[in-house]
Amino acid sequence: MKITTAMLADSAQVQGGKLYVLGGGFDTISTKQVPVVHRNLALALVAEVGPEERHRDLEMAITLMDEDGQPIGVEAKGKLRVGAPPNLPPGASSVVPMVSPFFNLKFDEAKGYAFIVEFEGEEIARVRFRIVLVD
Repeated sequence: MKITTAMLADSAQVQGGKLYVLGGGFDTISTKQVPVVHRNLALALVAEVGPEERHRDLEMAITLMDEDGQPIGVEAKGKLRVGAPPNLPPGASSVVPMVSPFFNLKFDEAKGYAFIVEFEGEEIARVRFRIVLVD
C-alpha cells in the first residue's frame, strides 16, 4: 500500500468510493492562546492498494506526534479490507479513499505537529502542521 494523497481538513467523508473534503489542504492552525482545543480535524487519505494486498486485513495506525517526535496521546488504529471491483483489470491497483476524524484535540504548545500514518508497522505518510500564536 502507498499513500498518494494526504491532507488535513476541517471535515471529510467518503461516499460512493469518492473523497469529499471541506476546508482541506492547510498546514497552519492560528490561535490567540494555548492551550487550544481544535474541535474537528480530519485526516483525509487516498491509498493505492496492490492486488497482493486485497482480500486480507491490512493493519493501519495513525499517531499524532509533536515536532520533537513525542506522541501526544492521540491515536487511531484499525484494519482495512479491500476487495477487487469486477471491472478492474487483472494486476491493477485499487484506489481507496479514507478519512480519520479527530475531535476536541488539545494542543498545549504553539509548535509543529505531525500525523504519522503506518501500514503494518511501517510509516507510509507524514502530514505536518503547526499551531501558531497570533494577536
